[in-house]
Amino acid sequence: MTEKRSKIKAFLEISRAKLLLGSLGLPLAGLLLGAGNINEFMNLKSLLYVLLHYSIIVPACHLNCLCDYNVDRKYKRYMSESVDILGKRLIKVLIVVEFSIAVLIILYFVTLGRIVTSVCGVFGIISAITYSAEPFRIKKRGFLSPFPVMIGMYTLSPLGGWFVFRDGIDLPFIMFIVGYALMNEGFTLVNTCEDYSEDKAEGIKTWAHVFGLKRTLQISAIFSFCGLLSIMYLGYKIYLSFDGLKDMPDAILLILSAILVLKAAFEVNDVRKGENLEQRAKLYGKKLVRWFVSTRYPMVLTALLVPL
Repeated sequence: MTEKRSKIKAFLEISRAKLLLGSLGLPLAGLLLGAGNINEFMNLKSLLYVLLHYSIIVPACHLNCLCDYNVDRKYKRYMSESVDILGKRLIKVLIVVEFSIAVLIILYFVTLGRIVTSVCGVFGIISAITYSAEPFRIKKRGFLSPFPVMIGMYTLSPLGGWFVFRDGIDLPFIMFIVGYALMNEGFTLVNTCEDYSEDKAEGIKTWAHVFGLKRTLQISAIFSFCGLLSIMYLGYKIYLSFDGLKDMPDAILLILSAILVLKAAFEVNDVRKGENLEQRAKLYGKKLVRWFVSTRYPMVLTALLVPL
């Protein structure tokens, strides 16, 4: 029993279970805003798209752990030990199975004529692989390093969800996507900065090395405030259909969402105010999961009420 628990814990560790807590907000945002009403959303397609999201992001985490094994043995022993507990062979099998599930779901969406959703899924898989795996390993390639996550996960996941139900896209939703992706990348850049010394020692070049810690944290703060673009889009949706007291819960949720986005953004902005920026990034980086959860899910709840 103890060994079984140990393997379960190791699996959750290499799957970045804590970060996955907020991950559901990515596909749900696109699905809820793309659906014409709640009945349209409550469809097998929504469930399959959420499964597609996880069948890409989970193996991406597993692949990253395999590719970072030697680095993690020096700096994140709990990760390399989790790989040892499960075994590299088993993890490789899991990656193949998980990506295979993603491919099958993508093919299903192709049969439904949801071509843009399918393309988003394909590029999601490509981003997941090229981010960590050689010879690509974009995560160490300086200026390019954040784009597989910023585009592959933060942009394509909600965008693909939108196209599960829609055949076209409007300018306001593009504003939502841009704001949503930049906000999430803003939070993630704090996490990037906390590994500055370790990455430098291992030849991994990120924005923190390209632009320096201070400037990267300034960019991080600017990106985080871009979440207000998503709030503006939700406000626009509410305005178009506002019907007095009936829509007050949605308006209240929107205000709450704006407050939480601002709270997280101001906290990110505080990271750059100090002497030892790397240590401050390590300290504030512990809030990453809370930032994701507290900003994504209020927006998702607001989007849930918009079609009603």
